[in-house]
Amino acid sequence: MKKIILTAAFSLFAAFVISCGSGKSVDGIVKGNKSKLDTLSYVLGMNLSQGMSRDLGPMKLNTELFKNALEAAALGEKAIKSGETEITAETAPNQLSEFFMTKYGKRVQQMRAQELAKSDSTATPEALDFNPETMFASDEEQNLISSAIGFATGADLIKSQLPLQTYWLLMGYDEANSANVKVTIEQAEAFMNNYFTVVIPQNNKKASEEWLAQVEKESGVKKTESGLLYKIVAEGDMSAKATSPTDTVKVHYKGTTRKDQVFDASRFVDMPAERQEMLKRYQPDSYMNDNPIEFPLDRVIKGWTEGMQLVGKGGKIILWVPAELAYGERGASNLIGPNDALKFEVDLIDVKHAK
Repeated sequence: MKKIILTAAFSLFAAFVISCGSGKSVDGIVKGNKSKLDTLSYVLGMNLSQGMSRDLGPMKLNTELFKNALEAAALGEKAIKSGETEITAETAPNQLSEFFMTKYGKRVQQMRAQELAKSDSTATPEALDFNPETMFASDEEQNLISSAIGFATGADLIKSQLPLQTYWLLMGYDEANSANVKVTIEQAEAFMNNYFTVVIPQNNKKASEEWLAQVEKESGVKKTESGLLYKIVAEGDMSAKATSPTDTVKVHYKGTTRKDQVFDASRFVDMPAERQEMLKRYQPDSYMNDNPIEFPLDRVIKGWTEGMQLVGKGGKIILWVPAELAYGERGASNLIGPNDALKFEVDLIDVKHAK
């Protein structure tokens, strides 16, 4: 885990193409101040600086605009301006995609041709229509791309759900390669390894247990011997319920975290915004079909295998799944961390019994 988190988020041809103030908190991110070093933020800033130095190559950003845009996005600003162009979490990936896919690669090739011409008198290099010191054609272009990268990065920081302080993040970014660095590379690696393998799993376990304890007190909620919590909203036809892990079910569902963030859903209206945008872009003729999902119960998490045998065909059930019956210590995504408990709302449309 030496290239610790967010490395992909700062890779130009991954996060930037795919995507990605006030002192208020947005998903755990605050401005912070110099009163006490926030090691997590500082080390992530170092990691960001080193990763961008590696990934940007000869390209030189307007550092101040990059940092200002990053902080604005991380603290919840919805948009910023670069000249007459508006930058948002939605537009930044497209702005960056257009630049890197149509301009940057060509400019790198032209620079290589220039270098070749220095050693080969027969080579005829193309005339450059950009500044070889920055790789930009104008100050306006440099400002736009610097701000867009900063805004996309800040938006990605929110998705990480980490408790960060932008003051120390940007301090780490500035000092990463200086003699004033407050944390050595070895110390940074040790800190981050401990944070992601020990601290986060412990925090998630405690928070999930407290959440489930509160849910268990709610009216109509029952608990199985395994620790699965469930509530029957509509019983359905119990004579046609699933009775074996080898049975197949057809369902509509919505999955949320203990923070009530949707991480997956079968209906378009319930899907996370990013998923909706992806379907609109790549499946414009069918993205709202809302086809139910069908799968055997022995190919899903344990909480589903057990829970879908508690309700009848045509019924509806809500499941609160402890981590050990979900994705356990490994987690499953940036929204489902290690030891995270989950909630599912499921409409059981059909059951096919295994022969």
